[in-house]
Amino acid sequence: MHGSAVAERIAQTTKGMFQVKAGSLFPALHRLEQKGWIEGEWQESAAGRRVRTYALTKSGRRQLAVEQKTWSRIVKAMTALLESA
Repeated sequence: MHGSAVAERIAQTTKGMFQVKAGSLFPALHRLEQKGWIEGEWQESAAGRRVRTYALTKSGRRQLAVEQKTWSRIVKAMTALLESA
């Protein structure tokens, strides 16, 4: 999906809790592309505009799994801490 669609998807998935601004999103997409975790490709949108779309690479899927495991451990630790109060 293209950058604006990524921002919209984040907002929809989080029910508006996270609003990612272009000034944060596009540098992040660029960094992910530099690391080889996503691939960008120029395409024409339905409205006839030139947009850059992004997709996870195989390496990106592996990194996503690593990040999900790390995040899960953080959530478990924070839950244990908060429930002990």
